[in-house]
Amino acid sequence: MHIPMKVLSTPLQVLSDIWKILSGGIRAKLAWFTGTLIALTIFLLSLLTVKQQTEILTESYEKQAAVSKNFIASLVTEIETISQNMIRVEEFKSRIERQKEELKKYKTTKVVSQEKTVSVFGFKTNLFGSLGQQKVVRKVDSFFSVYLTPEDVKILEKEIKQQLNEAANQNLPEKDWQNLVKLAKAFVKAEEAYSDLQKKIESEANPEVTSNSNPNAPAEKDQKAKKETKKKIDYESLKKQAQKNIRDGRSKLDRAIGRLYADSKKRKLEELGLDTKLFRIQTFPTSAIVDGETTIASFDTKFIDDKSAIAQFVDLPEMEEGLLSAFSEVNQNTGAKQVGEESVFQWENREIQSSHSPLYRNPNSTRRAFRIIFAKQDLGEFDTFVEEDDKIVADLKILIPKIKERLKVLKNSKPPIPPSRDKIFAALYKDYTNLIEKRELSFDKILTEEIQSNPKFESWESLRSLRDSALEDWILLKFKSDQSEYEKYYQSPEDRELHRKRWKAIRKWISSAEQETPTKELKRLFPDGSIGNSRSEAEEILWKLDSLPLYSEESIANFVLKSNFSGLVRTLVDRTEGIQAIRDNRNQIVYTAITICGIAILFAIFISGVVVQKIRKIIRSAEDVGKGNLNVEFEHGGNDEFGNLTIALNSMVSGLKDREKMRGVLGSMVDPVVVTEALKDLEKLKRGSEKIITAFFSDIAGFSAISEKLSSVDLAKLLNEYLSAMTIILKKHDGVLDKYIGDAIVGIFNAPLDVEEHCLKAATASLEMVQKLEELKSKWKSENSYIEEAQNMSFRIGLNVGYAKVGFMGTDALASYTMMGDTVNLAARLEAAGKDYNVKILASEFVMDAVKDSIFARRLDFVRVKGKQKPVTLYEIRAILGTESEDEKKFVTDYEEALFQYQSRHFTEAKISFLRLVDKTKDKASKVLAERCDYYIQNPPPTDWDGAFTRTKK
Repeated sequence: MHIPMKVLSTPLQVLSDIWKILSGGIRAKLAWFTGTLIALTIFLLSLLTVKQQTEILTESYEKQAAVSKNFIASLVTEIETISQNMIRVEEFKSRIERQKEELKKYKTTKVVSQEKTVSVFGFKTNLFGSLGQQKVVRKVDSFFSVYLTPEDVKILEKEIKQQLNEAANQNLPEKDWQNLVKLAKAFVKAEEAYSDLQKKIESEANPEVTSNSNPNAPAEKDQKAKKETKKKIDYESLKKQAQKNIRDGRSKLDRAIGRLYADSKKRKLEELGLDTKLFRIQTFPTSAIVDGETTIASFDTKFIDDKSAIAQFVDLPEMEEGLLSAFSEVNQNTGAKQVGEESVFQWENREIQSSHSPLYRNPNSTRRAFRIIFAKQDLGEFDTFVEEDDKIVADLKILIPKIKERLKVLKNSKPPIPPSRDKIFAALYKDYTNLIEKRELSFDKILTEEIQSNPKFESWESLRSLRDSALEDWILLKFKSDQSEYEKYYQSPEDRELHRKRWKAIRKWISSAEQETPTKELKRLFPDGSIGNSRSEAEEILWKLDSLPLYSEESIANFVLKSNFSGLVRTLVDRTEGIQAIRDNRNQIVYTAITICGIAILFAIFISGVVVQKIRKIIRSAEDVGKGNLNVEFEHGGNDEFGNLTIALNSMVSGLKDREKMRGVLGSMVDPVVVTEALKDLEKLKRGSEKIITAFFSDIAGFSAISEKLSSVDLAKLLNEYLSAMTIILKKHDGVLDKYIGDAIVGIFNAPLDVEEHCLKAATASLEMVQKLEELKSKWKSENSYIEEAQNMSFRIGLNVGYAKVGFMGTDALASYTMMGDTVNLAARLEAAGKDYNVKILASEFVMDAVKDSIFARRLDFVRVKGKQKPVTLYEIRAILGTESEDEKKFVTDYEEALFQYQSRHFTEAKISFLRLVDKTKDKASKVLAERCDYYIQNPPPTDWDGAFTRTKK
C-alpha cells in the first residue's frame, strides 16, 4: 500500500518541531532548567527528608528508651551492688580462713595467775582455794591479729539476704539463696585461682641459667628453650581458661540475681513504657572481656520478654567488634557519656540499631568525678583551692611512706605494738590530719552564701567531697539504695552535714588506729550499710585517694571513674517498621514531585513560547537600531516587565538621538576625544585631575601684519586651511585640541586619555607640522594664493612636559576642557622665546630627557624665565634622530662647544665662536649669544653665576 508523502511528513514535521522546541532556544533552556531544578530539588528534598525523618525516628527511639535505660542502669547497678556484696562476703570468708595462720604470728603471749583445780567425779574444783594458784601462759590478740570474725560475716549475709528479699518483693527460698552463695563462692575461687596462677607465672619468669662448662650445654639449652616455650603456651592457655572461669562465674551470678528481679521489674518497665518488641537492653561487665571469646551479657531484657523478634536477634561478629571498640574507647577516654558510633545491622530483613553507653557503679562518687572534669574550664575563685590542694597532695605523698614504714616497724616488733600507743605514729597521723584540715579550711575560706546559691556550686563542692565520697562508696556494703542521695546532699544543708560527719568518723577511725574493726559509733552512722573492710584495708584506699591531685593525667576524677567503671549498656532498637514507613513516605514524595515536575515543564514551555514571541519582536527592532535606524519605535509589551523593557528601549532610542545631535554639535567645537570621554563620565572630567602631560603651543610669526592686509574672506580661508592641516597632524599623533586662540593652537598630549610616549609623539607632530607648512607655502606660491607675506609665513612651537591640572574649567553654565599649571605656562613662554632665537620648535630639558633617544636637537641656551627662580635648559628640536645631515651635526656640535665656553665664563673665546657661526649660517641664536658675551666681557657676572640668563620678558 502506498502512503502519500504528505501524510508521512506531517507526523515527522510535528516530531521535528517538538525536537526544536526541546533542543534549542530559550524555551528549551527554560524547560530544561525548570526540569533540572525540580529534579534536583526533589533529589535533595528526598535525601533531606529521609535524613531528617531518620534522625527524628532515632531521637524518638532514644527518648522512648532513655527512661527505661536509666531505670535498667540503676537496676543493673543494684544487681551489681548485691552481687558485689555477696562476692565480698565470700572474699571475707576466704580471707578469714586463709589469714588464720598469718594472723596468729601477730598474737602476743600473756602470763596470768589462776587457781589450781582437780577433777572430782568429772567436775573441776579448786577445793575452796586450798590448792593454791599457778602461773599460766596464754595467747591473746594484738591490734594486728584482729580481722572480721565469722559472726561479722553472718550479720552481713543476713543483711544481704534481706536486701534481696526487698528487691525481689518476695521471701527468697533457702535453696535459691544457697545457689547464689554457691555462685559467689565459685567466682571468688576463680579469682583466687587466677591470682595464684599470676604469682606462679611471675615466680618462674626468670629461669635458672645452665652452666656453659657442660659440653652438652647447647643441646640442653635448645631443649630447655623448647620446654619454656611449651610452658609459656600452657600458662597462656591456663590464664585464658582462668579468665573464662571468672567471666562465667560473674555472669552466672548476675544472671541468677537478674532472674529473681525479672518478675518484679517487668511491671515497672511496662509502666515506664519500654516496648520490648522494639527495644532490647543488655549490660556487659568488665569481667566479660576475654581475649578471643564472645562477650556474654550479665543482664538482658530478653529475660523479661523472650518472644519478640528482637529477643531472637543473635549477636553478629560486627557487634562484638563494636562492643570491644566501645570498651577500648572508655578506657582511653575516661568520662565519656556515649561511646562508639551508632551502628545499623541487617538481620533477617530487619534493621537493628546498636549503641553503647558506659555503666558506672557508685553513683555518688561517679557523678562527682564527672562534675570535676567538666568544671576544669570554669573554676573561678576555686583556682586557688586547686593550687593549695596540689601542695597538700605533694606533702601527703611524702608523709604516707613514713606512716607505712612506721606501721611495718610496729607490726614486726616483739610483741607487736598497737599504733594508737605509738607516739611517732600518732605524730605522723596528726600531721596527716592537719593537712586534711588545712585543705578543708582552704575551701571554707572561699565558700560564701552566694557561691552556695550558684548553679556551679555542685561542681565546685565536688572538688572537696569526691575523695570522701569515693572512700565511703568503696568500703561500705550498702544494703539499701537511695537514688536521690546525691541530690539531697546538695539540696539539704542538714543532709550535707550528716555526710560530712560520716566522712570525718571514717577518717577518725583510720587515723586513731585504736581497732581494726569498725567501732560501734561508726556503725551507727551507717544504718543502711556496713563497713566491709578492715581499718588497714580502708587506710590503703584512703592513702590512694588523698595522694591523687584534682587535675593531672593521674587525677582523682579519672581514677574514681576508672575504678567505678563496671561495664557497658548496649541498646538494640528494631527500626524496621519505622524505616520502612520513612521509605514509603519518601517514595510517595518522589512520585508526587515527578508529576509536578512534568506539569511544570509543560507549563514552562507554554510560558516561554509567549515570552519568545515578545522577545523576537524586540530583537527585530533592536537589530534596526543597531543598523543605525534611530526612527524605530518598540511596540508596547504590556503591563509586565516586557512593557517596562519596551518603554526603556524607546527612551534609550530617544536618548541616542539626542546624544548623536549633541555629539554632532560638540564635535565641531570640542575635540572628539573630549566629547567621547564627557559622554562616558562628564562628572569625572568636571572634577579634573593632576597628571603628567605634554603641553603644545604654536603661533604664526607676524600674523597681525598678514591679517591686516587680507580681506576677511581670505583671512578666514587661510586660517581654516592652515589650522585644519595642523590639527589633523595633532590628532594623528594622539594629541587633543585644547583651543584655538586666533592663529595659535593649544594642544594636550596624554589627557584625557593616557597615551604611551606622548612626549615623543608631540615632538614628532611638531616636526611634521614644520614640513606641512612648507608644503602649504609651496602650494600657495604655485597657485598664487593670498599675499606674499602669507606665502612666506613661519610659526613657532613651544613644548614642555610635566604635571598639570586637566579637566573642564569654567562656570556651571559654560566650561571648556583645558590644562593649567607651571608646566603649561613654561610651554607658552617657550613658544614666545622662540622668536628671540628665530627657531621653529623650542622645547624644555624635560622634553629632551624623554625624547633624546629619538630626536636630534640643539642645546640652545640656559635661561631663567620670568617669574621662576630655577633655570631651565632650552633645546631646538631639528629632526628625527638619524635623518639629520652632516652639516647639521657639525653646526650643532660647534654651537654647543661655543655655548660650553660661554657657560664656563670664557666669554671672549665664546664670542669668537658664535660670530664665526653667524658668518657661516646667519644663525640668530649665535648672534644673540655673541652679543650676550660682549655684555659680560664689559660687565662680568658675579662669581656665583650659574650660567643662566634671566629673561625679563615672557
